[in-house]
Amino acid sequence: MAFLDSAIVTARTTIGKRSFGKLPNGVSCWQRSSGCRRNLQAVATSAEPLPIFEDFMAANSGSISNPKVLPVLRHGRRVHGIQKVKELEQKVQALDEAIKTDTLAPKALTYSEGELLTIYDDLLAVDVPQTTYGNDKAAIEAILKAKENEDKQIVDAAHDRFCSDMQEHNRPYLQILAQVHKILSRAETARQATEATRHSIIKSHLSLGILSVAECEALIRTSLKANDGHAAEATIDLMKRDSMPLSEEACTSILKHYADHGQIQATERFLANTTIGSPTDIQRHLHVQAHLKATPHDVLPISALQILHRYEDQNIPAPMRTYTSVITSLLSRPASLARAQAWDTFGHMRYVAHPTPDTLLYTLMIRACASPVTTRYSSEPEKALDLWTEMTVDQKIQPTVGAYNAVILACARSGTKAYVNEAFRLARQMLDSHRDARGVTPFRPDKKTFCALLEGAKRLGDLGRVRWILAELVKASSVTEGATSADAKIDDEVLMHVFHAYAAYNVPRQPKLVQSSEAATMRPGPNATTSENAEAGLQQTSFTNSQPINIEQPQEETPSFAHLPPQTRADVIREVKVLFQRVLSDRHSGPSTATASLPFAEKKFKNVQLTARLINSYLSVFYRHAPLEESQTLFWQLYEDHAVVRSVRAYVEALERCANTRRGSERDVAFSFASQLWGKWEEIEDVHPTDGRLLSARMVERAHAAIIRLFTITDRLDRAMSHLRAFASKYPSNTVRSPRSKLELQSTRTSLAGSRPLIRMTSAAEVPDDNVPPLLTFRDLEVLHHRLIDEERTKDIRYVTWLCKAYEWALRVRRDETIKARPSTQQQDLVEQ
Repeated sequence: MAFLDSAIVTARTTIGKRSFGKLPNGVSCWQRSSGCRRNLQAVATSAEPLPIFEDFMAANSGSISNPKVLPVLRHGRRVHGIQKVKELEQKVQALDEAIKTDTLAPKALTYSEGELLTIYDDLLAVDVPQTTYGNDKAAIEAILKAKENEDKQIVDAAHDRFCSDMQEHNRPYLQILAQVHKILSRAETARQATEATRHSIIKSHLSLGILSVAECEALIRTSLKANDGHAAEATIDLMKRDSMPLSEEACTSILKHYADHGQIQATERFLANTTIGSPTDIQRHLHVQAHLKATPHDVLPISALQILHRYEDQNIPAPMRTYTSVITSLLSRPASLARAQAWDTFGHMRYVAHPTPDTLLYTLMIRACASPVTTRYSSEPEKALDLWTEMTVDQKIQPTVGAYNAVILACARSGTKAYVNEAFRLARQMLDSHRDARGVTPFRPDKKTFCALLEGAKRLGDLGRVRWILAELVKASSVTEGATSADAKIDDEVLMHVFHAYAAYNVPRQPKLVQSSEAATMRPGPNATTSENAEAGLQQTSFTNSQPINIEQPQEETPSFAHLPPQTRADVIREVKVLFQRVLSDRHSGPSTATASLPFAEKKFKNVQLTARLINSYLSVFYRHAPLEESQTLFWQLYEDHAVVRSVRAYVEALERCANTRRGSERDVAFSFASQLWGKWEEIEDVHPTDGRLLSARMVERAHAAIIRLFTITDRLDRAMSHLRAFASKYPSNTVRSPRSKLELQSTRTSLAGSRPLIRMTSAAEVPDDNVPPLLTFRDLEVLHHRLIDEERTKDIRYVTWLCKAYEWALRVRRDETIKARPSTQQQDLVEQ
């Protein structure tokens, strides 16, 4: 059938070409071709079998040889229809034979495992910036060491050439510079004399070649290593005097040395002497870095911000890493105004300099959402997720482990179940969404990842997750022991979160109260109220199985962790003691027999340092789940035994524990314990025990509110009122009224240009005032007020009401004046009081 179709098409083409031609006698060819068309149509519609090509050619051989039928042969045409049909038949036969022999049949494509792995390696590859660990750092140190040895050899060779007849000096580069200075001075004198004699106006700019460029660079590096910036600058001056080309690397190294040491004057002097035209990106960056380094940690870096805006006014904005360093410096400062200024600088940078941040800056701002400016929220997960979506979806920037850690921390610190679950979902996405062909993820979780997850789990009181995370962290430290990464090691921060989770944990059930002779004697009398009976029963129920145990001695029974979380308060205390005992044992060389049966029998807690925050978190578990007597013993024992200075928070938390005791004999213990604590507190209230700074005003408020509450619940209303009057005289309400002056950088006036942030991401009302003196509100004195009403002490009730209203009115006046304030013409630095 295929052959017939080809023949019909060929015949129709030939007939079509002939039908429009003219014969020599003028007769149209259409009349001659009409019969052929009818014959071909009849053949096509006929149901009879088609003849083969040989029979067809034999039957029509006579008509083909007739020269009258094919007049084109008489004209010598090159293309003949019959020859084309023969060639087509030959091609069809060759195609049939090729199909029969299966030479052109499609073959199944097969790949080996190695080839498939190579293909999927390319398809699933993730471009992640690699962090230098272990061997890379060792290689860099080896290169620096080799460069240092090379510089020493060059300097020694130059010293032998110029100072061979001089005595040895501990700083040979100074002798070399002195000798070269003398040679150049004589050469300049001779040159000036020659030019004066010849009256030539053409000055020579050829170098004398006293020192080579490599020798000058070696002298600069040697001088900077000896912390001698003047010698390095002297080398640059000698190079300029000798008409030698100045190396940008050498100038940058000197500028970096000044910036690292915070030498602002030296940095600006060097820039003025060596810079021709506008400073380069690295020079502008180091100029700002010098101002940041010179600013104390508790002072707002106003000079660095002014330099940054000055470069913007000159239309040469600093590079993005300069803005990143400035924002990092602002976020690391304790003042709320500094954190607000960091967000304003971020928005201002996107408006005037760099609209698209890089991965590092995105990570920094997402991490800043975990420590928001306002104190109303513990975190801002919505803003963090918006920045995360903008980075990964809109800008299509590949995230890093640090970016994942930042967004996980921002969601975990919110304390809400939805966002904590979102934090765990992001952690699973980090591990599972970017695996390569071998199933290995490029994002390996580190200690910051685990700490961020612990932040969320402890806020929900989910002790099961906390124990699982601790087990995974121990497993990770076992895998990476001796490897290139040391980020999975357990330290005091990890255990601090674990202890906080135990403190926030709510036991699922309480043991039944067993009636005994001792319990019968402690039963309240018939005249006791219902609330007193309930509190006494709860107190006995809570601490029946909690007995003081010496933490330095191993327990008699073998410690172990059950699969389920602790079911009683006694189980919570037992597990916490096992963990703390394990820390103490791993810090010593000898193995612990008490914890040998634990799943992490190796010394995984050897890197844990006994810090004040770790001991505070450990004590918080006892404050929640143990009797006050045991907490009091540990408070006076732990710090002295381990030579740790008590922090301010330790005293405040202990006082608050005493102020929240239940009815009964525990309140007598609380009053005795609080009396000892208050004697120590009065010694440190005016001066910080560690660095000599003033205490935080909020800590002072918490301590005084706790001691007033303790006096109230122990029926010492006279002492509570006298303490309240002493507080009001020491911290009067009038001191709260006056706010600090407003800085020029805080101006909110709308402007399109200026040496301040033009984009504000925080309003004046959102920025907390860190300098508010200590004060007491009605919430702090509510228990005292109720007791005074119960005792019908009208005069004291009026005084408490007046004092609370006075502090409230002073706060309102301070807030209004802060919002209405205008920037002062005189710049002042923000210093934490």
